[in-house]
Amino acid sequence: MKRRIGIALAAAAAAFGGCRVVPVDQTGTVGWTRGYLVKPAAGSPAALYLWITNPTAHGDTATAVRLAAADSAQIHRTMAMGNGMEHMTPVVALPIPAHDTARFAPGGLHVMVFGLDSALARGDSAQVTVTFARAGDVTGWAHVITYADVDSLLLR
Repeated sequence: MKRRIGIALAAAAAAFGGCRVVPVDQTGTVGWTRGYLVKPAAGSPAALYLWITNPTAHGDTATAVRLAAADSAQIHRTMAMGNGMEHMTPVVALPIPAHDTARFAPGGLHVMVFGLDSALARGDSAQVTVTFARAGDVTGWAHVITYADVDSLLLR
């Protein structure tokens, strides 16, 4: 039943351009769109990519990300170390300036998702909540994709 509801919500979101921005305070809307959860190989963490948008006149800060279908999640930033090497650094608080968008993408900002429900499959949706210092919790749905989908969906 949950899977059918998730698929129906994903279809509805796709019909409306995947928009999931949620009004949260008197100053406008702070939220996120373009959520894609990349299904990992068995036993590996998943990656979540999204766009956090702040069209308001006040900066805000993303402080946490939670998924209903996972044990935990952390915002990370991939950083170049030189010689073609990279490493990930956890981001405890991600400032989102007024009138700006933070785009999570491979090789940059992303969310590492640990203990993802193995029953999720490509085409399903996963409930995601981003917590902001000012705006509070903003909940929406991310599309579950595979690594084969990343180039066509995220790197364009």
